[in-house]
Amino acid sequence: MSALEVREFNILRHVFFGLALIGAVGSLINAGYGTCVEIIAAVAGFSLLGFILQELQRARRRSLELEGQLVQLKRMNSFDEMSAGIAHEINNPLNIIMQEAEIIRGSLEFSESCVLTDEIDESLAVIMAQVRRCSEVTHKLLDMGQKRLPVTQQVDINKLLKGLLALVDEEVGGKKIKVVRDIPSGALPVNTDPPLLRQVFLNLFKNAIQAVGHRGEIVISSRREGGKVVVRVADNGCGIAEDKLPHIFTPFFTTKSSEEGTGIGLAVSLRIINQLGGNIDVESSVGEGTVFSVAIPTDVTRS
Repeated sequence: MSALEVREFNILRHVFFGLALIGAVGSLINAGYGTCVEIIAAVAGFSLLGFILQELQRARRRSLELEGQLVQLKRMNSFDEMSAGIAHEINNPLNIIMQEAEIIRGSLEFSESCVLTDEIDESLAVIMAQVRRCSEVTHKLLDMGQKRLPVTQQVDINKLLKGLLALVDEEVGGKKIKVVRDIPSGALPVNTDPPLLRQVFLNLFKNAIQAVGHRGEIVISSRREGGKVVVRVADNGCGIAEDKLPHIFTPFFTTKSSEEGTGIGLAVSLRIINQLGGNIDVESSVGEGTVFSVAIPTDVTRS
């Protein structure tokens, strides 16, 4: 029985109890038991009324919460569609800028009359690097606008994580970052969308690496908890301020520098995990580190 069904049952139980009490009080009054019984009936009536009012207030609060969530969802959907449209319009000029920069570089390299100086070459490199960065942002925006349904198949989460951690080892090469694997030797089979999960985990790994800088520790763990598999990515990096935690999944909100973050990765990751029927929780303390917990149902029943 769900929590809502239990609450409805309790309300009906109290109502029937009140009606029975009223009937009993009526019988006692008719039998000559006057004032005391009337007082008892009044107290019981007020208690029942108070309970019903509390339940109505609770239901009203829940209704307002759901209404707020619905409004937020509609806003997010509208925002995603608008962002995807803007990204599509920006992406084409970016491709042209990149092509023109490459043509300029090639022309100067093979020109007899013009010389490709170090200063010009450096400027062209900066232009192309910034264009690539803008292209990454537009592609992420396009991904946000795409609402494709998950393509589910059985996958071993532990095996998937171990494959991705090989990429993490390459990323932290040369840095004093310790990557701890707290992953059971057995399989953790899940019916889900592996490519989407890879995208989420790679984003969380990248965030953890950026958080610890050149020295620190990252712990990746996986466990089965009830009907879900929970993957945790913990780091002992800089942490996130308490007032910023509620906003980290908001598109374009970032605690990183403009060179490191766009504020899109976590928003996309949360959407993906929600599509897969799961959720992402985060705990963080400034100067101590951050833990992201990704809960994935063992079988996707909704998108």
